[in-house]
Amino acid sequence: ATIMTGLSQRTHGFNFGELPVPAEYIATSYSAYLKANGYRTGFTGKFGFRYAKNDKSEQFDFFKPYSLHPWFKKQADGSLRHETDLCADAAIEFFKSNPKGQPFCMSISFNASHADDADLRPGFHFQWPPSSDELYGDLVMPPPTLGDAKYFAALPEFMQDEKGLSRKRWYWRWDTPEKYQTNLRAYYRLVSGIDDAVARVLAELKAAGLDQNTVVIYSADNGYMMGDRGTAGKWNHYEQSLRVPFIVYDPTLPKDKRGRVVTEMASNLDVAPTLVEWAGLPIPALYQGASLAKLIEGEPVADWREDIFCEHKFHMYNSWHGVRGKRYKYAVYYDEPGGPYECLYDLEKDPTEFVNLAGNPEYAPVRTQMVKRLDAYLKAYPLAPQKEKK
Repeated sequence: ATIMTGLSQRTHGFNFGELPVPAEYIATSYSAYLKANGYRTGFTGKFGFRYAKNDKSEQFDFFKPYSLHPWFKKQADGSLRHETDLCADAAIEFFKSNPKGQPFCMSISFNASHADDADLRPGFHFQWPPSSDELYGDLVMPPPTLGDAKYFAALPEFMQDEKGLSRKRWYWRWDTPEKYQTNLRAYYRLVSGIDDAVARVLAELKAAGLDQNTVVIYSADNGYMMGDRGTAGKWNHYEQSLRVPFIVYDPTLPKDKRGRVVTEMASNLDVAPTLVEWAGLPIPALYQGASLAKLIEGEPVADWREDIFCEHKFHMYNSWHGVRGKRYKYAVYYDEPGGPYECLYDLEKDPTEFVNLAGNPEYAPVRTQMVKRLDAYLKAYPLAPQKEKK
């Protein structure tokens, strides 16, 4: 929802089990906005949220969603095809049906690399497509980088709750060496299946003569912990959960501008304004992110942000929001019994976020500044109206 609308969760208000995104935000979603301005827009895969108005025709010319359950879908001829491969098939169908010269924006939302929480059998929890069958079978997977028990012991007490979602899912996936090895190999096969599917899509772009003027963004929605800190899942404030890949290929860039690592801080709020700027359209004033286009082009950007706003509000997990700066990270779990729980880390001295400095008097000035930054974000990003569910 944030990627599509350019709005933070606190503003659009959606998570699973929550009220839908207000229909007023459809028109400025990147898909509807580009469609209204001459682009042919498409979507396939997991459409993981709801608008208050179910009008996909306003957003997309081509819409072929797929759910995770089951991973393998029965086809008309009785055969089974993995959801990852079906997403690539749909994207290729979109390109082949695109009128010559028609500008387009195609979004492929793979359910991979998510786990199948309905199937906890080792190896089936991350069910991969056939293209990955022969991969990683003879490799011993390295243990979690932060797998030492001391990292679990350093978690806030509510994260150590054996009935909590992060710990419960750790038992599903990683709690024995054998299960860890089997599931991690399966996870990497699942991820490699995405790579294979993307390769097929890019090959189709090239065959259609579109590969030299099509920008490709490759990203994901979350980290996954992978057993670090004795946890599974995502949702928390730690780097392993918070950071995601973001790779951009722009074939129009000069060769000396390619292959760069851009170190400025970016957010999923920046995706919509970036796409809109690439399309040559005015960026909607309600967007809460900033376009990455100039950074990607290697151009200087004055007064680029020094930190980003982070949040996760979810009825199945501990809700929090915070600020991630270049050196310091501050997060507040604001719904905890007994009052808010604060986290403050010096990422330069403590990159593993092992020591919480929120109560350290030496860091009181840093905490004060981070609280001030968080308050500024909360003020700038209006809270969605809280309404009773029917």
